[in-house]
Amino acid sequence: MSFTGKLVKNTYFHLLSQAVNLLSPFILIPVIISSIGAEDYGIYVLVLGFIGTFGLLDLSFSSSFVKFIAEYHNKKQTVSLIEVINTGFIFYLIFSVVTVTIALLVSDYLFGLVNIPPEKYLLAKNVFYLSLLIFFFGSSFGIFNSLLIGLQQMYQGAIASIFVSLGYFAAVLILMLTNSGLLSLMIAQLTSGIVSVIITLILAKRNLPGLVVSPRRFTLTRLKEMSKFGIQIQVSRLATFASEKYDEFLLGAFSTLGNVTLYNLGSKAATYGKFIPLQFIAPIVPAAAELSALKQADKLRELYLSTVKYLNMLAIPVFIFLFFFSDRLFFAWMGPGYESSVLISRILIAGYISNFLFSVPGNIIIPNTGVPKYQMREGLIFLGINIIVSYFLIKEYGITGAAFGNAVSVVISSVYILIVSSRFFRVNPLRIITKFFTKPVLFSVIPAIPLLLFFTFTAYSSERAINILYIGAAAFFYFMVYGFLLISFTYLSPKDYELITKFLIKLPPFNIIAERQRRKMKTDAATAATDELIENDINTEDSRGLRNEFSNKTAGLFSFSRYRNRMLKYINRVISQDED
Repeated sequence: MSFTGKLVKNTYFHLLSQAVNLLSPFILIPVIISSIGAEDYGIYVLVLGFIGTFGLLDLSFSSSFVKFIAEYHNKKQTVSLIEVINTGFIFYLIFSVVTVTIALLVSDYLFGLVNIPPEKYLLAKNVFYLSLLIFFFGSSFGIFNSLLIGLQQMYQGAIASIFVSLGYFAAVLILMLTNSGLLSLMIAQLTSGIVSVIITLILAKRNLPGLVVSPRRFTLTRLKEMSKFGIQIQVSRLATFASEKYDEFLLGAFSTLGNVTLYNLGSKAATYGKFIPLQFIAPIVPAAAELSALKQADKLRELYLSTVKYLNMLAIPVFIFLFFFSDRLFFAWMGPGYESSVLISRILIAGYISNFLFSVPGNIIIPNTGVPKYQMREGLIFLGINIIVSYFLIKEYGITGAAFGNAVSVVISSVYILIVSSRFFRVNPLRIITKFFTKPVLFSVIPAIPLLLFFTFTAYSSERAINILYIGAAAFFYFMVYGFLLISFTYLSPKDYELITKFLIKLPPFNIIAERQRRKMKTDAATAATDELIENDINTEDSRGLRNEFSNKTAGLFSFSRYRNRMLKYINRVISQDED
């Protein structure tokens, strides 16, 4: 399979698995709370919070797995590849045992920090023990999932994840509807974790037949190699984590706990804009590592520019929609009284947009070429500026100062990565901004204007369902117009259309259209002539540019059949390539 084909396939199944993982808790959480009660659910959340904190102690060792697995696999260095897997597995096995042991020793102290009713104490301890088992299996065997990613077989792990998640969803639904209690929920989670590990081990062995797990394959050389990479990523990880909690801590010190809640809600709302774009990142990581291992600098540069283009194409409209309509979204989500959270989310969104344009693409690719130091420095810059700026702004302006301090820190640290990325990939930073930023912003603002006018003269409904309906209709109109403008005014190249078509024909209804076209092409006696005509049509259209076509035939801009025919051309082209 071609490099692009692997990237598209991995992205598709990764998105599908993430969609299942997103929808599952969205549906299950109300059912769980209704079944076990708010108090038991609070225990569940607290325990998972403790376990999540333990995961920060691993020095980000796992962040190096995909990079080194992809590198040694593509260099055909099987011995080094096996050493990386065994070193990583044994390290995390020891790490998990030590972490679980420490957690057991400090469990009484941890539970003493929170107000757990005496009658719930035994339940909380049992939930904690089961959570440690879940942590142990997930942490110890995580390297084998990294193996699938590094071998560019992410889609296999994603498919397995979908089936395990659906099984877990069904089990929890049955257990909660029969009021089986919190412990049954934890047992279901542990079971799904063990099943996931078993499936991953089978897939790992199938994709790497020479895989051998033995302590004799553990080497200090590989440990040093991976830890040097991981520690730099860990610094960035901890710096970002500390900065995010620092703002809330200062608000708690200089303001009220109510402001901490309002800030947290505003931050969560702004963060939702990251979800969809970030799902496209995971498949890029092994792709970057593979190109780096093969020393294909030109393709790495092309991957960087494509990542900038696609991430901003996806992220900017989402963030701008959240920016303009966060008041309506908050009213539909939380009800009235969250005006401060609306303001916070809008300020933070400004920082997040700069982060996606300037920082995220470089931080996806550069560390996976074996150069993690820039991401580490960005984290330190972010932390250093945030500590100073937020301290004074929060003292002076309270909750608003916290948001401005965070946004300023994000913008400055992101600009640093833009400068570094420009030098690393030898591209003009101004060209990146003008080429990949201007049009998505403009195409996002255009549909937002009539919606703003509409909402200006539309009162808030006391019925939350009505507000949700308004927001849903507005989002549909907004993104349809955005997509129309994006297609019409040459933001995407013919190569982009081919790549997007390869992705879309895996989704309904495009997969049905593609299958019909495939059958039609097989039964068409003039297939070769049709292919040649398609190629000539596309090349002719590409050479003269859509802009000239629109100026000569403005009416065609609004012709549905024109866009339908264009879509079929690219579907036929992709099918022809697959047949070849």
